[in-house]
Amino acid sequence: MELLTIFDERHREIGVKERQAVHRDGDWHETFHCWFVEHDGTDLYIYLQQRSFNKSEFPGKYDITAAGHLESGETPVVGGLREVQEELGVTLEESDLFYKGIIQEELFAKDLVDREFCHQFFYYLEELPDILLNEEVVQIVRMRVNDLEKLVEGKASTAEAEIVAGVPQQRIEITREALCPHQLDYYREVIMICRT
Repeated sequence: MELLTIFDERHREIGVKERQAVHRDGDWHETFHCWFVEHDGTDLYIYLQQRSFNKSEFPGKYDITAAGHLESGETPVVGGLREVQEELGVTLEESDLFYKGIIQEELFAKDLVDREFCHQFFYYLEELPDILLNEEVVQIVRMRVNDLEKLVEGKASTAEAEIVAGVPQQRIEITREALCPHQLDYYREVIMICRT
């Protein structure tokens, strides 16, 4: 059973609850989000994972490079390093991560009210580490940050991405509907952080 600490809307701790009940009841809880970002000397890129089609929440959608719920009593860094290892098979150190604060977000889907305090971390790549895909992640793609911005702002119907982990390694087109339905303000803040 996965237990999560729950909070009020001002991020004050109010108790502990089982994960399924947290999503059923719409309780605020904490998550870890880690975005892999790369500047190749010309362009700024952001890395997205494609979620497994077996996921109960947003199956098959393109989402944060690595992310997950913080278990009750777990710090953002400890929980975050665990999630990166579990999802990508990549071992990072605390010094590899740059903490950029919390984004408060609400996501709604069938039988799901997901209210999160999202701890934002960025990992700036010099070269892509070896990624070991598992049952949680279909593939990893990289996309120009400018193209992601056009996509989420509705200024383009598709954006080109390159599969960097997964088969076959090729260029694909991703639509806005293929992205995890984060709030527009969430994407705007992530893009702004990428550029700073």
